[in-house]
Amino acid sequence: MKQNNNKTTTKLTKITIIAITLIITSCSTTNKSNKIALKMIENNNVILTQIKKERSALKFKHKLVYNIEMYKAERRLITALIAIKKSNDSLKKQFTKRISKEVENE
Repeated sequence: MKQNNNKTTTKLTKITIIAITLIITSCSTTNKSNKIALKMIENNNVILTQIKKERSALKFKHKLVYNIEMYKAERRLITALIAIKKSNDSLKKQFTKRISKEVENE
């Protein structure tokens, strides 16, 4: 059971790292790349929300009650998901500001 949770966490970490890398490397000063990055951020937020909903389902909760380590790991995972979503939101705000500044300059 512990190994399965570890694999899920590892997969989630890999997906997050790849998504952030794609966002950082695909960004340039053109509006098209900013719009693509915004779309990727929104898609990542949707995925993170779905993962959070899935992890908070009742089928997992009864298993967490009996194992303190699993409960702590689950709380850390949820906290990490929330932090990633907040960072995505701040990136989204920065891109939105950048797009509006570029529009004003044109």
